[in-house]
Amino acid sequence: MNKLQTLIATMLCLSLISCGVSGGRTGKEAYKNQGEQIEDTKIITSIRSKFRNDPLISSSLIHVAVDRGIVQLSGFVRTHEEARLAIASVQGTQGVKDVINSLIVLSGGEYAARRATVERYDTAR
Repeated sequence: MNKLQTLIATMLCLSLISCGVSGGRTGKEAYKNQGEQIEDTKIITSIRSKFRNDPLISSSLIHVAVDRGIVQLSGFVRTHEEARLAIASVQGTQGVKDVINSLIVLSGGEYAARRATVERYDTAR
């Protein structure tokens, strides 16, 4: 397995873990005070809502992490345009101070395979 394949496999595992564990959401880390936790949780909820309501953004393979208003997007998208739309959507969210883009653009076939894996995981729960 080459480095890119290893990276993609690792990102997929992280995406699946973060989607499946409600307690694993960021925003509630112990080192933050209660106000910071509440604000970061509000930002995550707002971003997830925006993604769900935008048919051009496939949110099931995008992981959102927030630390004191700084948002990191990681995971997989189909096109550079979808990544740009996701970033722009996050930048327009109240409370967001900065966005770190860790999204990976996959080819159509690679994306379809990842999507199928996520859907199998979702239906297995």
